[in-house]
Amino acid sequence: MGAVPVKTLFILAVLLTVPGHPVLAQVDLSGLWRPLPRNQDGSGMTGDAAGVPLSSEGRWRAQSWSPADFDTAEWVCRPHAWDYSLEGPLSAMRVWPEIDEATQAVVAYHGHINQEEQETTIWMDGRPHPPAYALHTWSGFSTGEWDGDTLVVTTTHVKEAYIRRFGLMRSDQTVVRTRWKRIGDYLQATVIMYDPILLDGPYIRTTMMWVSDPGLPMSPYPCEEATETAVPRGSVPHFLPGQSPLPGWNPKLADRFATPIEARSGGPDTMYPEFIAKIRTFPRPTVPAPAGSTR
Repeated sequence: MGAVPVKTLFILAVLLTVPGHPVLAQVDLSGLWRPLPRNQDGSGMTGDAAGVPLSSEGRWRAQSWSPADFDTAEWVCRPHAWDYSLEGPLSAMRVWPEIDEATQAVVAYHGHINQEEQETTIWMDGRPHPPAYALHTWSGFSTGEWDGDTLVVTTTHVKEAYIRRFGLMRSDQTVVRTRWKRIGDYLQATVIMYDPILLDGPYIRTTMMWVSDPGLPMSPYPCEEATETAVPRGSVPHFLPGQSPLPGWNPKLADRFATPIEARSGGPDTMYPEFIAKIRTFPRPTVPAPAGSTR
């Protein structure tokens, strides 16, 4: 074997002195994030569950919901869950890391969102999730790990909360997995819900986008309890299945597309393009929905 050229030896020496990069390409998610305009989850008539993989239990839960639920005295200042707050228009957000001084490792990420001032903590130190009987909260218990340059957050111990604000709910047994990805000055969140009770399959939200805005003002969201409704304390507004007044659950009413009730009732099939062929086989309602019942 001949002698190795001096030029080759020099290149090898330089490469050996270059510090290696970690396998996990962590990025900085901290800062102030301004939400980009988006359509909130939902379409069609109020009560329309198309595209939501409701189980039979989830469908019953939705049909029992009453709009007077918002006026229940015990629900004054009721917060939205963290994962639902991401979807809404008041989703200006602040994210900051908690750093271990000795190792300079990120112990956790903390988040604050304008919608009812919800906050979350994402533990990055490998701690386990608490047992099933532990406290359930609006933000739940979250742990994070890096998948390349995407932060994957797993959240358990959540309270029952809205998927859409007209009775489509996820249960307190839901596992929420959120994938946070920074793309330059933009931040995207993809939320996937796994609910063994009210859903028959994973439900995915991909509409959430923010842009970095270092000058973003973070306004307070004060809420004070006050008696403003006529719903007596201790009563639970509801409807029996099949008696919901919401237009989306009325098989005789038609939206502007004359969507059949089979589609508006939700379910895993309604999530996929192949369902369009099935829609053509269903009878279509012909009675126009009342003005103001479509969105």
